Amino acid sequence: MVKTKVSMTIDKDVFETFRQYCTENGMKISTKVEVLMKECTKNLSLKGFMKK
Repeated sequence: MVKTKVSMTIDKDVFETFRQYCTENGMKISTKVEVLMKECTKNLSLKGFMKK
């Protein structure tokens, strides 16, 4: 799988809380963000169908 570097601006407190969450759960921030993005988009075509 090809990976793409991204740059984001995120509220400092939100990022620190998320970073701590990832650290405590033994995961990389980038891996968790990727999982969250997949979850948000996995039913994208179904959502479009339901809007009709």
